[in-house]
Formats: sequence, structure tokens, C-alpha cells
Amino acid sequence: MTEVTLEYEPRSFFIPFHQRSSRYSSIVAHRRCGKTVACINDVVVKAVYNKKKHPRYGYIAPTYRQGKEIAWLYLKDAARPLMKGKPRESELSVELLNGAKITIFGADNPDSLRGLYFDGVILDEFGDMRPSLWGEVILPTLVDRKGWAVFIGTPKGMNHFYDIHEKYTHDPSCFTLTLPINVTNILDETDIADFRRQMSDEQFRQEFLCDFTAAITGAYYAKLLETPTGGPAYDSTLPVFVSSDLGYTDSTALWFWQEYPEGPAIIDYEEADNQALQYYFDLLRYKGYEYETIWLPHDAMAKSLQTGRSTIEQFLAEEFPVRIAPKLAVQHGIDAARMIIPSTVWNLENDRVGWGLNALRSYRRKYDEVKKIYTDAPLHDWTSHCADAYRLLALTCKRATIPSTSMKSAGPPKYGFSLEDLYSCQPKRSLRI
Repeated sequence: MTEVTLEYEPRSFFIPFHQRSSRYSSIVAHRRCGKTVACINDVVVKAVYNKKKHPRYGYIAPTYRQGKEIAWLYLKDAARPLMKGKPRESELSVELLNGAKITIFGADNPDSLRGLYFDGVILDEFGDMRPSLWGEVILPTLVDRKGWAVFIGTPKGMNHFYDIHEKYTHDPSCFTLTLPINVTNILDETDIADFRRQMSDEQFRQEFLCDFTAAITGAYYAKLLETPTGGPAYDSTLPVFVSSDLGYTDSTALWFWQEYPEGPAIIDYEEADNQALQYYFDLLRYKGYEYETIWLPHDAMAKSLQTGRSTIEQFLAEEFPVRIAPKLAVQHGIDAARMIIPSTVWNLENDRVGWGLNALRSYRRKYDEVKKIYTDAPLHDWTSHCADAYRLLALTCKRATIPSTSMKSAGPPKYGFSLEDLYSCQPKRSLRI
């Protein structure tokens, strides 16, 4: 037996975290608090004491590049006194003296995580990852070994990281820690005053006061959705409308709503990825709703190389009442969404609707690191497909005002039916494809 002295000295406010016995934990901490360093050292200590066969641990960053830049050096430094051999630079992993392996992953490549097992994982800046990653990819990797998970990050609106932190806060079996600057007291008062002068109030509250309610800088809808109005659940006496954003390798998003005189009532939401169209046909039927119109994006008219048929042709073949949504510039759709949000009510009892609301709150403009400005283009991330589907809803609900010119086809129809059948009326059952 060899005695090893680690160089890591935990800050006092992280000691309860290191002493925890909970399987699931969440840490919300201000910038430069040291949460990544604390978690990396925590996983190294827990890994070296693991007596199971072939222990395996993972640190997951929003992207592989971020993991390499943020945590790889910390991991090598923390594991060096306990390391077996040299660190494996090509796969960002280290092996400890007891055979435990710790690897850095990126959430931008979820397939690299499928099929693995873990004794413990750290999800750093979970709010920047796709929400489905936890339930669909990571959680199953912990089942066999009864592995633990730690979610860490700084607030970025009331998104899925907020949801999981709130859930764990009210669950006595879980551990949570919230560390704003007035709790850690590690920042100089002069620096804090300087931050306040140079940052907006929303930025300072978010980055240093750990305030999830602060609107995200550059967000399109966050302020409008701070207090969404609750609405009814599904009313079986009214038909249901659906707006969609379709994808295969990317996500497909579906908003379900019903029309009321005051405005649309959002009753349901669904999102999935890497699924064929048949999955969504089955999902739409499983819901049991009486559909009035299922609105598809303009690119649904493009023919697939695999099937030789367009998405809209496949929907029609399944006898769904589909129409093509108007094709407008993204910014015009965002403006339409902003107009209808005040008159929209939401079924807040439906968790999927709540998830969609969080995505809409986090939908924001892209930041140009060179020019130091927000561009006019939206950032493409986990919120994009949800927001794109909602833009279609805004353009097609009864309260929407759409220029008539936008409804025209960009070119001659190439189908066995008129595009006017789709733009102007419900598709007839007599249509043949």
C-alpha cells in the first residue's frame, strides 16, 4: 500500500458536496467558483476507492472541444499521483492504479456514450446540452452499476437544468448546492463592482447571483414567457392543430394546439430524433386527437432519395390532413411568434409543454465572438427545432396575419395534385399519389 498526497484543497463550501452520500446531485454556482475543479477531483477520489471490476467514470461537456479545453488539464493534474501509465491524449482518458478509467466526452456526440456503463458521471453546463440526453442516453448507462450523477452549471434561463435542480432541491434523497457570490465570498469587492458596471443587470444576476429567472441575453422570447398563462387541457369537442419541424438526424418537434376566440391553447408537445416518419405517424395516432390540420414546413415538399417521395406525400398516403405552412424569413416568423405569445395559453400540467416552454425561453441569437455582437441569426442548438415548430404555429393559427404573397409556390408543382389543394383547403381524400 502506498500513501499518496493529493494537491487539491477543497474550498469550504464544496466540503458538503465531497461528503455527500446521495446518488444524484446538482450544483448551481457562479463563474470562477471552481465547480469543475471540485468535481474532477471528486471523481478521481471516488474512482480510486472503487472496488468493483473495471470501474468507469465520465465527464461530459456540451461539446467534445469544450471538454478538452476546460477539463482535460484538470483531470490530468488531479489524477497524476494515482495514474497508471500515461494519459491517453487521443481519447482524453486516464487509468488509475486500481484500473478505474475516467474519460472526457462531448454531448454533441451522444452516440459515443450509447452502450457504455458508468459508475459515475459529471454533466458540466447541462443547460447547454440537449435535454433528452439525460433520460435517453446517460441514465441507462448508470443502471447496471447503480452509478451516480452530478449536474453542474451556471443558470441560463429556466431550462432543463433549472428543472432538474428544482426537482432535486425538493427531493431529500438528492444533494443540491447553490453558490452565488454572496455565499462563496471569494471574489474581490472591486472586481464585483467592476462586473456590475460592465454587465447588464440580467447578465450579472445570471452569471454571479445564480438567478434562473434572469432573462438570457439575446433571447427572443424569455421576457414574454416569464409568467406564461395557464390554459385548458385537451377539449375533445374541439379539433387539434399541429405545427411541426421535421428532421431525421436532427430533432423533429411537434406543437399541438386548439383554437379559442382569445387565441391558441397549447395542449401538448413532442420531440424526438433519429426516427423515421413512421414513428411520428404512430405517435400522432396514439395521441387520439381529432386533427383539423397538421402544418408541415416548406421543405416537406422535397423528395427523399431513399423513398422517392416527399414528406407531404407520405403524410397524405397515411391520410393525415396536412397543409404546407407559409414560407417567410426566420425573423418574420419570430416577430409573428412574439405577437401571439401574449394571447397564448399553455397546458402547464403537461410536462412536455413545460419542456417546450423552457426551450422557447432559451432560444436566442447567435453571438459573434469576433465582432462582439449578437447577429440577426438564431443560434442553432437544442432549442432550435422547438422554436422553429412554434414559428409555424405563429404563422398558421387564426390570429396570425400572413401576407398573401407568402402563400404562393416558389416553383411549378411536381406532384399529382395541385399545391393549392394544400395551401387553400384541406386535402381531398380522392387525391392519388
